[in-house]
Amino acid sequence: MRILFLLLDFVIFLIIALIVLATRSSSYNVSFFIANCFVLIPAFLIITLVLLIFSFYDFKILHKKQIEYSNLAIAFVFTFLFSSTVIYFLAPIFKVVTPKTNLILIFIIYYLYIIISRRLYVVIIKKQINVVLIGKNRTLARLKKELLNSPYYKIIASFDRHCDDVPKDTELVIVSNSLLSNDTHLLTTVFEKFLIKNIEVKTDFIFFEDFLHRTPIEGIKDSIWLFQGITTNTINYIIYSVIKRTVDILTSLILLVIFLPIMFLIYILIKIIDKNSPIFSQERVGKMGIPIYIYKFRTMVPTTEKITKLGKILRNFRLDEIPQLINILKADISFVGPRPIWNKEHQFINKHIANNPVRTMVTPGLTGHAQLNHKAPVVYCVQDKSFFENKNSDIVFDDAYKRLSYDIWYIKNRSIFLDLEIILKTAKRMFIKDTVLK
Repeated sequence: MRILFLLLDFVIFLIIALIVLATRSSSYNVSFFIANCFVLIPAFLIITLVLLIFSFYDFKILHKKQIEYSNLAIAFVFTFLFSSTVIYFLAPIFKVVTPKTNLILIFIIYYLYIIISRRLYVVIIKKQINVVLIGKNRTLARLKKELLNSPYYKIIASFDRHCDDVPKDTELVIVSNSLLSNDTHLLTTVFEKFLIKNIEVKTDFIFFEDFLHRTPIEGIKDSIWLFQGITTNTINYIIYSVIKRTVDILTSLILLVIFLPIMFLIYILIKIIDKNSPIFSQERVGKMGIPIYIYKFRTMVPTTEKITKLGKILRNFRLDEIPQLINILKADISFVGPRPIWNKEHQFINKHIANNPVRTMVTPGLTGHAQLNHKAPVVYCVQDKSFFENKNSDIVFDDAYKRLSYDIWYIKNRSIFLDLEIILKTAKRMFIKDTVLK
């Protein structure tokens, strides 16, 4: 869906540029338009990145939150400022002059198109898909709750096990993964009543991941199903890993050079104001469970839980994590991946949650899918002191499972595009607070 919208947006952008340039230029010709495209296409790429940051290509979120005009206004300002800068440098190279009025008109018309196209999508998609549920478990119960609140789907029937009287207008069947595996009679029924009639059938685990972008708890506990989906020895993942590591090295080097003056200033301020050692390290669990030491600027008074005078500011803008660029350069962590957790916390969770070590099969990250979609996890330990048992253990482990569910979904779906999206949305959240999805 995103790729289709991206291609459509690109075509519409070119059409808008063509119309504006043709109507406002007396010496318009094909070569003039092509020359301007060399300048305008980079502007389109900037627009697309900004719209991606503000979730205008995330259609699930877009429908839930509707169009936030404040976000759209901010996106427009960011786009215009960055694009104007790019065009200022590119225009002399290609020997074209695109008047500011043309640029403003193209941007305004294109953003009006964005509003109209997203609204039309919401109106068109309101035709709900008729869904039949087969099975009874925690995953299907959660899906049922989500589907009842979804504008995309309508539950027309639900069966605990057998489904003899199936509605004729069924369009999608979601069946329990374990039930389908263990009941041969149900397998035959699904084939005869649905598959042979070209009705789409999905297991609850697969649909849950597609719909909620996380792995269900029952899927995490099902070792056979889980390990089938996290294979990493394919050529695509090998190429992805090489590209990702290359980007990590180059980007961390560039950012270290850029942030060096800021790091020096923070170091001096902590030394003068808080009178503590500015940088400290924390032992965390890295790839394959190997211990790593994460560098941070100090934001808390040593041996206490009290935040320092500068700590709150540094944490709000995540400036305390700048030293972790060194960790990225060392390959301890990457820019994107499951957040590395305390070694003792990791051991503690392993005793209670099946397959938790799976999250260490990839390099941990400075930011990640779980950080964007889940509130800060329950703290299981205080610095290096002993762990404590929460009075309500269900809350503790439900939180740990939820964090793990997002991490596993990322491991199964990781790609350069997904990493870029996570980085851009993390950058946005540093300056513009938004709601974390549950």
